[in-house]
Amino acid sequence: MRRALNKSASTSQGESVINSTLMRFLLLPSLVAITCFGIFGLRQTSAAPEPDQSDKPDFNGTWTLDLKTSASLEPIMNKAGASLLERNLASWTDLTATIHQTEQVITVATRGRGFALDETLYPDGRSHPSDLQLLGANCLSARTAWYGNQKQLVVTYQIKTQQGKEGRLIVTRYLINEGKTEVVVFTLKLNTEPDQISVRQIWPKQV
Repeated sequence: MRRALNKSASTSQGESVINSTLMRFLLLPSLVAITCFGIFGLRQTSAAPEPDQSDKPDFNGTWTLDLKTSASLEPIMNKAGASLLERNLASWTDLTATIHQTEQVITVATRGRGFALDETLYPDGRSHPSDLQLLGANCLSARTAWYGNQKQLVVTYQIKTQQGKEGRLIVTRYLINEGKTEVVVFTLKLNTEPDQISVRQIWPKQV
């Protein structure tokens, strides 16, 4: 009788070991799957999604300055040291700006009677040397970036006036009227002066 009980106990222990081993074997793939899901899920979650480029304004096309609805640039040009002739020309010269925009570079070709200006902008936020002359001021460097939930293209020029004063000329572009009108805001801030001057221009798109 004792021998039978020992045999029965041994059999039960063996079955328990087998069942335990079998359960571990069956659970192993599930644990592996859960672990892999956790790792790859974490990797995908932690990776910041890139912004949708389609949400950015499309400046491609040719734009014409509306002199009647645009403010005069004379106050800024006067601070920058532009000559009287340059200030007068800026007040009545018809201008067109042709913009070609890609992800990496934006070119702006502005033309008018006796006037030509070509700008190359890199909207990645990096600063690079610039030798442009804008509104009478000499540019030293330029930095272009998207702001305002990527709705505004802002170029910050480090400048030096004809009088030798240093400061910043900020050019902000954005679209209104369902993308049919470009607004360009020029803001001049000199390091030695507490106030800044801002002027807004209106550029309807040519159809």
